[in-house]
Amino acid sequence: MAAEEHRPEPRPQIGVHFQCCNVYARIFLTKDETAYAGHCPKCARPVRIRTAPGGDSSRFWRVE
Repeated sequence: MAAEEHRPEPRPQIGVHFQCCNVYARIFLTKDETAYAGHCPKCARPVRIRTAPGGDSSRFWRVE
């Protein structure tokens, strides 16, 4: 009998288009699950998208 492998659940993520540098990146749900947070991979501009019950179901966002 083979031992079961423990695979952690993938972290929830959304895609973001950073218009500042015209790049796409993924940002991840924070540990407290109150927002998706990340930064532009080129200029490090931060972004935080809050979560809410009944909020938007979009998986892709544009940061202007």
